[in-house]
Amino acid sequence: MKSIKAAEIAALDTDMVTLLDIRSKEEFELNGFNGSVNVPFDEISTGLSKLPKDKPVYVLCRTGDLSAEVAEILEDRGYNVYNIEGGYATYTVHRASADE
Repeated sequence: MKSIKAAEIAALDTDMVTLLDIRSKEEFELNGFNGSVNVPFDEISTGLSKLPKDKPVYVLCRTGDLSAEVAEILEDRGYNVYNIEGGYATYTVHRASADE
């Protein structure tokens, strides 16, 4: 499975890729990324229809564990998919240290 570091999220062009955020609706509403698609993990089996197959899908969760599972599912279904290692937790740590 392909993956990227959480610090690379900011560089993604959501016009060219699909950023799939599988955190809860509440977490997404509090701190979701502009241009991302929210399909909570527990709705993933019914939410796959929201995902286009014509561009890469980058999967984000809180810690990177559930997104790895979802990335495997998507890969098996023919998507060009990447897991975001460390998830949102690692992204916020990286962003905070970059701001210092």
